[in-house]
Amino acid sequence: MNKLKRTITLSLALLMLVSTGFAQKQTKKPSTNERMAWWRDARFGMFIHWGPYAVPGGERNGKVCGGGAEWIMDKLDYTIEDYEKEVVDQFEPVNFDADKWVQIAKDAGMKYIVLTSKHHDGFAMWDSEVSDYNIVDRTEFGRDVVAELAEACKKEGIVFCLYHSITDWHHPQAQSIFYPNYNVGQKDQTKSNPEFPKYFENYLKPQVKELLTNYGEIGVVWFDGEWISDYTTEMGKEMYEMIMELQPNTIVNNRVDKGRNGMAGMNVEGNFAGDFGTPEKEVPATGIDSDWEACFTMNGSWGYKPSDEKWKSDTMLIHSLIDIVSKGGNFLLNVGPDGLGQIPVESVERLAAMGEWNRVNGEAIYGAKASPFDRPEWGRYTSKRGLLYAHIFDWPTDKKIQVDKSVKVTKAYFLAEPNKQLEIKSSDKGDYILLPENAPDEIASVIRIEVVPSEDWANLKRYSKSNAELVAPAANENRVVFMGNSITEGWVRQDPEFFKTNPYVGRGISGQTTAQMLLRFRPDVIDLNPEVVVILAGTNDIAANRGPQTLEQIMGNITSMVQLAKINGIKVVLASALPASSYSWRPAISPADKIIELNKMIEAYAKENDMVYLDYYSAMVNENKGLIKEYGRDSVHPNIKGYKVMEKLVEKAIKEALKK
Repeated sequence: MNKLKRTITLSLALLMLVSTGFAQKQTKKPSTNERMAWWRDARFGMFIHWGPYAVPGGERNGKVCGGGAEWIMDKLDYTIEDYEKEVVDQFEPVNFDADKWVQIAKDAGMKYIVLTSKHHDGFAMWDSEVSDYNIVDRTEFGRDVVAELAEACKKEGIVFCLYHSITDWHHPQAQSIFYPNYNVGQKDQTKSNPEFPKYFENYLKPQVKELLTNYGEIGVVWFDGEWISDYTTEMGKEMYEMIMELQPNTIVNNRVDKGRNGMAGMNVEGNFAGDFGTPEKEVPATGIDSDWEACFTMNGSWGYKPSDEKWKSDTMLIHSLIDIVSKGGNFLLNVGPDGLGQIPVESVERLAAMGEWNRVNGEAIYGAKASPFDRPEWGRYTSKRGLLYAHIFDWPTDKKIQVDKSVKVTKAYFLAEPNKQLEIKSSDKGDYILLPENAPDEIASVIRIEVVPSEDWANLKRYSKSNAELVAPAANENRVVFMGNSITEGWVRQDPEFFKTNPYVGRGISGQTTAQMLLRFRPDVIDLNPEVVVILAGTNDIAANRGPQTLEQIMGNITSMVQLAKINGIKVVLASALPASSYSWRPAISPADKIIELNKMIEAYAKENDMVYLDYYSAMVNENKGLIKEYGRDSVHPNIKGYKVMEKLVEKAIKEALKK
């Protein structure tokens, strides 16, 4: 590329940056829920691992590399010079057709595409101004793959997303110095390149900026290779913030930071950036109460590897899609195009089969939520408001589907046969649906079940059984109910003996706001006849778990709970909210100062009304207005050490309240 072209392109890029930055200053940034909405509805996406490594296809001089073919540079000990000569210089994908790729994804029922903009080999699949080591400047092919695929996605209504490797085996300030074991830093965290901060600042960040500036809206930025020791959590958070400034509508996976727990993909305890977890070739055993996406290959390799013929069946792939959605996740399914730019026929055939199934049954996938029930023997459930979808893998021998007793079925039919209603019967176990002799679909037959919606916004049923089993307090028993959210709920799990050896009853529900607690205050507090209630609430309101709330609204709900307690002769301990500098599930929110203000309001109200104010905050806050690290399992929730601190404080507060 000549100097004039680079100058013009760079000037246009800078102009776009200035314009974008100005527009963002004038526009309110979207909430996490607003950013995540399309992705939570999409449920099914295509992963594309493609780069020069497709040319050798995992084989060099008769030797086949183990694992994924995209790792051939490391696995088969290429020097940088040999990789450039034998692999990059041979990369001429003359059959690449972005429109055809997008059509294959769309026909399969996929709603978004994630393309490898740069894998660990360091080769850029776009016209980068930062380095000539890219598909436009380095190959005879000379076309910008990112630009063409972005445009093709836009035409077909597919959300375009980008994968980007933090690790770089080609760059001298990154991992190239570790030849022949470029990836030694994954297992040996002592391996370090002291120049890496320069790579981060002058190469990695500028290339990410290019991608987010020159190619329109990017739905997801999907990082990988964060495992190296040189890449720090501070870098991850800096990268995340930069992305949010450039494209406030995008979402970012958790591999932008350092919290991922291996292939399981979810974060360990701690304060980490990122919007969703990334299990790799694994599906969690049960649903997870946060956003996640499982990525899978169709055979054993991400990159093109013709020697790997262990292809997953249509049935396995469709069942995987259903299983993942039934647990509240997304399914990102990979294709590895060959060196000419063609998606392998084996992948195309399997995607076509998935598309055929999705055209009939997609209603039970797109926009569907996790199953509200335990996994049935015959298959899986997904759900929507007022609807259940029974995905039958194994046809029941008794030719019926027993529905959970908690719901009332009003109508049922197969999505494949919408004009044939199924017969509904009732028994002491609840409603059940009679099935025909044979399944309409051998892979997975889906029944659309209309039910009477169960309005339990406050999760009143959560403790209904436990409340019924709880005996009335003894004559001299000073029962105390702990009312709260996940901090209270976690307390009972972390230190059950504290509750068992005292007349203490935990009534915390993860994620709950003060409005939800107010609705369940009677069954979960008043009806239990306690002497004292300890109210710990407010942080989830600040996190906007149920939409934005002002501090005055939060305080209004807390005072309403206090008034209900007083009317019923229950003494109140009003606890401060715990310190938190960030929320892992709401990274765009900075809660620290709002928590301080809320605690001032709680303390003032307690003093004005002669109640006990319990100050957890002062004992647990660090110099950054966050939770002291040794007291927390993450930035919000205490660990056992933190709960021990709280226990001393709350016991003192309870004794004080009982004297009033």
